[in-house]
Amino acid sequence: MQPSAELYPWISVAAIAWGVLDCFFGYRVFKITLALVGGLLGAVAGQMAATALGFGPGGITASLIVGGLLGAGLAFLLYIAAVFVAGFGFGATLGILLLANFHHMVALLSGCVLGVVGGFLAVKLQRVLIMLSTALLGSFRAMLALAYFTNQIDWVYYFRQPDQLPALIDNHPWMFPAILALACVGVIAQFELGGSGGKKKAKDKDD
Repeated sequence: MQPSAELYPWISVAAIAWGVLDCFFGYRVFKITLALVGGLLGAVAGQMAATALGFGPGGITASLIVGGLLGAGLAFLLYIAAVFVAGFGFGATLGILLLANFHHMVALLSGCVLGVVGGFLAVKLQRVLIMLSTALLGSFRAMLALAYFTNQIDWVYYFRQPDQLPALIDNHPWMFPAILALACVGVIAQFELGGSGGKKKAKDKDD
């Protein structure tokens, strides 16, 4: 379903805010974000199941709530799988960004390969890879949504058709440096916040 013209700016603002939050605080809110996404998917699945079974309004509402709670709980329990997905997203996005100007199909295939590598590395090096992946993916999401206001780009289309992302990056040269610049700032911010927390814990232990 395509967002209406009236809602599109608000959805874009929400996507930018979510992207910036992920970019700068991704590691700290990773589990919360995971539970929220799982809750949303569970709620949608519950509503669809209730509608298919012919439940009334009360039954649909109850199924939506139960599905949301189950989805949030299941997503929280599947933490390792989510870490792999985050690492895959980091590797795939990086591959597409780096090779979009050369060949679109090569960029997609390289993104898949780098995504698998990134997924396994994320499981082994969780803290570092989660910071890198949330910073890059958050920056990518924020810049893509920002393009609605700067270039009137239908960014929802590209989330539904990810095979078109290399062409989007190739046709808008400003996106690649802007995404990397914001991601770098986000990574530095996350490491600073993480480092401060680590130093504080170490100091408390010494006391």
